[in-house]
Amino acid sequence: MKKVITVMLSLLLGGSLILSFAGCNANADLTAEGIDKNDPYTWFEVNKEALPTREQCQEITVGMRLNEVIEKLGKPQRDIGSGVILFQFDVADGFAFIVRFETDVASDPSLPTYDRLIVDLLKFDAAVPDLNLPQQTVLSNLYPWMEELKEGDIAKVRYEQAFIGVAPYQNLKNISYSTDQTDLANAYRLFSSPLHSISQSEGQIEGGGYVRYDFMTAEETYSVTISNGTVLIGGQYYRFDGELFELTAPEVNCHAFITYTDDDPYEIFTYAEESEKIGEYQGLGEFEFRVYDGLLENAPRYILKSAGGDLLILSADKFLIEGDKNTVIYQITGEKDFSFLF
Repeated sequence: MKKVITVMLSLLLGGSLILSFAGCNANADLTAEGIDKNDPYTWFEVNKEALPTREQCQEITVGMRLNEVIEKLGKPQRDIGSGVILFQFDVADGFAFIVRFETDVASDPSLPTYDRLIVDLLKFDAAVPDLNLPQQTVLSNLYPWMEELKEGDIAKVRYEQAFIGVAPYQNLKNISYSTDQTDLANAYRLFSSPLHSISQSEGQIEGGGYVRYDFMTAEETYSVTISNGTVLIGGQYYRFDGELFELTAPEVNCHAFITYTDDDPYEIFTYAEESEKIGEYQGLGEFEFRVYDGLLENAPRYILKSAGGDLLILSADKFLIEGDKNTVIYQITGEKDFSFLF
């Protein structure tokens, strides 16, 4: 097979060498050792000791699949892409070999992403960035409003905790509000929490959970989300090395629905044998509520249907959810309720 090799060398621009190859490897179907195709964490080896030579890197060609590249060079050390798939291999001569991948749209979409990534661009970097000594910073350096916000400006803090990738109605967000001075002081100390930058492969975790803090002033509400112990801002992941806190003296403890779309759509029907549709609405995740311990005062009037399940509306501020083992009545605590139906 004829190979076309294009080499561009620019000493004036920092000695970056860009290579463009064409070719393929017959062993594409042989999965590299230590790889779980469905687990991106297994695609990387941050502290790899046996580094490839420059000559080995030059055997990589455009059109090769990720699996073939790893068979030849071992696993990459890190993902340095932002919006693109860009893997970095440390080279024995002190340089870094950068490989950009694109998704093979012609391949079977049922295949794991690992099998559909093909080499799109290759280059050597003049120096290997020392990502094993990560950039240290603090939370306030990432959010300019934290530099201006004073502790006395925080009138109320809202705490939200939930899990990611779970069934919406079987799992709820846990929410608390507080105006207690100790809670407000803890909220302000959060601004100085230490962080350090990590790669995308380290930051991109499926599932898990998150904590969100809302800092409420008289005029504005500011929010920070820490997901699986990381903060994502400007396309860069940072590991959160500070201390998360729960509210010690909340004035309200409540819940909200876990939703997975921006508009959170739902429909409402009359609760009757011949049900009639009342309308279509958005913002299911905006309802906040707590378990109601009182008696069931009236029968359901309406039924709310959504992708997550159904709930029965009893009044402007009460609804129930029927479960396989028990039925729970909830009372709305937030500003959004069902008064528009009554």
